[in-house]
Amino acid sequence: MSLLSFRASKLYRQKKTSGYTDENGDYHPGTLQWEYCCDCDVVPAGEANKIVIPDGSMDYYSYSVYNMPVGVKKFEYGDFVKLNVLGQDEVILKVKGFHRYQLQCKLWV
Repeated sequence: MSLLSFRASKLYRQKKTSGYTDENGDYHPGTLQWEYCCDCDVVPAGEANKIVIPDGSMDYYSYSVYNMPVGVKKFEYGDFVKLNVLGQDEVILKVKGFHRYQLQCKLWV
């Protein structure tokens, strides 16, 4: 008998640190790191679905990420996330939309 696993995928947020110039005048570039965000459920869109982005134009999303905890930090349009889908595939996608509901959050990427 198989068991259904809720929140079987993992979501990571891209964390950027900006570059800086030290006291010797040498420039040190910033870094990109992946910070674990939460466990979630991921559903492929099946086709390129349309979504209205903040400037009012249309864009397309490939995945809906849902069943995220309500307390997760807000995602902004243009942020990059990494999805570990069911522990197998890893994809890096751009955030197209985010909405906080009463019991969960939803993300379109």
